[in-house]
Amino acid sequence: MTTLARTTGLARASNAWHRRKPRSEISKPLIATGTSIFALVFLAAVFAPLLSAWGPEDIDFAAFLVAPGPGHIMGTDGNGMDIWSRILYAGRIDLGVALSAVALAVCVGSLIGGLVGYIGGWVDEITMRLTDIVQAFPAFILALTVSAMFGSGLINLTLAIGFIFAPAYIRIMRGEIRALRERTFIEAAECSGNTRLQILYRHLFPNALTPLLVIAPLNCGWAMLTLAGLSFLGLGVPVPGAEWGAMISAGAADVVGGRWWTSIYPGVSLFISVLAFNLIGEGFLERSEAM
Repeated sequence: MTTLARTTGLARASNAWHRRKPRSEISKPLIATGTSIFALVFLAAVFAPLLSAWGPEDIDFAAFLVAPGPGHIMGTDGNGMDIWSRILYAGRIDLGVALSAVALAVCVGSLIGGLVGYIGGWVDEITMRLTDIVQAFPAFILALTVSAMFGSGLINLTLAIGFIFAPAYIRIMRGEIRALRERTFIEAAECSGNTRLQILYRHLFPNALTPLLVIAPLNCGWAMLTLAGLSFLGLGVPVPGAEWGAMISAGAADVVGGRWWTSIYPGVSLFISVLAFNLIGEGFLERSEAM
C-alpha cells in the first residue's frame, strides 16, 4: 500500500464525533497529545544514560532472563542485558533513522517534484514513469530488497527507507507546483522579471509545502515500522545493537516459555512511538481540511 493510499485512508476514516465537531477543534487535542507522547519518547532516548545505570550492551552475568524487579525494572533478556536500558537506547536508533529517512525523502522528493512540475514536458513524463515503477512494488518488499543489496548499516537503512518514501513526495509536490504555476501571482512574478529559479524557490515552494508537512509525521510512523520489520527479519540493526524490532525478534521465543517481558516491552515502545506520529499527522490532516 503506497503512502498516498495510506494517507487517503486516514482522511476518510472520520467517525461520528468528527462530524459533530469542527475539524479545527479536533486537530488541537490530536496534535497536542501526539506531540506530548513524542516529546516523552524523545527525551527518554536523549537522556538514556541518566535514566538507567546499565548500558545497552552491558551484561549482568548473575541475571539471565530475570523477571521485572528492583534490580532490573523491566527484567533482562537471554543474554543478561537490561531491557529498560536497551529500550531507552533503542529509541535513539529508531527515532533517528525514521526522522532522518523522512527528512531525506521530503528534501529529495520536494526538490525533484518541484523541478519536474515546473519544467514539465518529457522530463516530467520520464520522472512520473520512474515513480510508477518504484511505487508498483510494496513498500516493505522494496525496503527489504534494497537493504539486502546494500547491507544493514544505519546509513544504508536510512537511505533505503528514504528511497521508498521519496516517490510519494515527488508526486505530491509535482501536483502542487502544476496547480500553482497557473495562478495569477506566478504570472505577475514572471512579468516582473524573476528567473525560473527565483519563482520556484520564492513563490512556488513555500506555497506547496503544506501537504508534504501533513504527510511527513505519518511517514515517520511507517518508517519506524519498516525499520522494526527489517530488524525483525535480521536485515536491520544487528545484534547486540539495541533496536525495538530486533528486541522483539530476539524475545519472540521467550514469550512461549512465559518470559513475556523480552518482547512485550519493546513492542509497546514501538506502538507508543508510532501512535504519537499518527496522532500528529492526523491532527495536521484535520487542520488542513478545515482550512
